[in-house]
Amino acid sequence: MKAIKKLTIILLAILSLSSLCAEREYNVLLLIPAVGDKSYFDGAVSGLDLIKDTYSFVNTEVRAMGRDDTSVYGGFFTEASESGIYDLIITGGGECTDALLEVARSYPDQLFFDFDLQETYGTDLPNVYGVYYKSNDMGYLAGYLASRITTSDMPGANSDRYIGAVLGIDFWDLNDNVGSFLQAAVDENVKAVIGYADSFTEPEKAYKVAREMYDSGCDIIWGVAGIAGLGVFEAAADTGHYAFGVDIDQTLTVDDERQRATIVTSFCKQYANVMLEAFTLLLEGSFPGGTTRELGLKEGGVGLVENDQYKAMVPDGIRASISEVYDKVQSGEIVPYSVRLEPDKWYPLKAQAELIEQ
Repeated sequence: MKAIKKLTIILLAILSLSSLCAEREYNVLLLIPAVGDKSYFDGAVSGLDLIKDTYSFVNTEVRAMGRDDTSVYGGFFTEASESGIYDLIITGGGECTDALLEVARSYPDQLFFDFDLQETYGTDLPNVYGVYYKSNDMGYLAGYLASRITTSDMPGANSDRYIGAVLGIDFWDLNDNVGSFLQAAVDENVKAVIGYADSFTEPEKAYKVAREMYDSGCDIIWGVAGIAGLGVFEAAADTGHYAFGVDIDQTLTVDDERQRATIVTSFCKQYANVMLEAFTLLLEGSFPGGTTRELGLKEGGVGLVENDQYKAMVPDGIRASISEVYDKVQSGEIVPYSVRLEPDKWYPLKAQAELIEQ
């Protein structure tokens, strides 16, 4: 089974790099809106931890810039760049992109890495390197697995052939996760529902949307809503159904045991490994500034978590079929639909799904 795996393209000769570069200390700063969301931004923090664990001569620092006023972000980037002490400044997320690119133009000697740079922005700035993920690859996997679960005899599945996803907001980058989720549902002849919580930080809003979906017959929901997604897990626990996590293995970050028990798997982007890779490139003297790299299933940049809970909950036959889907997506036999690349097809596809909004 091709589970989510570490990127191996550039992560070579780390031990020799450590011995060569340990003559001085390096400083790496992570600028993100918040910590403690148990998914997206905490995944970035784990990447910083991985850099520190891999290279003992690196000093790492995290600064949370706040989520209420993105206009202050430029000040954080400017202050860090003016200090001149950071070998690499890392950030990620659409709300940070404008501030990153504006300050990068003013400080051409400062290197930046965006671990989740929206591809539509791109960058030709020689001091900025970005990675963009094929969320549509990940979404097709989620939709396929959800479809197989809803048609199975697993204890939390019913006979309604009904799956769903709850998103933080109605925005194209998030919708790129669920366009292919709906595509997989159509392929597997099951009904799909999309819900928008209109929040990334309020679990009670996601709970309300998810609870309505579960009560209507949906038996598994993918939460793509940051910390608000905890409400999906709570609704799953209250109704005896299932949920999927997002961004990182949420069985490791969700504290509530009832919520954690509902998580079949998590569909993830390899934030930690790509951050380590970017810093390794810097040490090698081959930092690819001015480029944005796209990572999907084929490149090992996205996938699902195969932990013990997943193996215990999901029957062998379904797990084997997921491996086949991996192969078909990687070979091009299955082409997951992308809202980003084909926006005109999104609304007709969305119209096939039942919409539930906060």
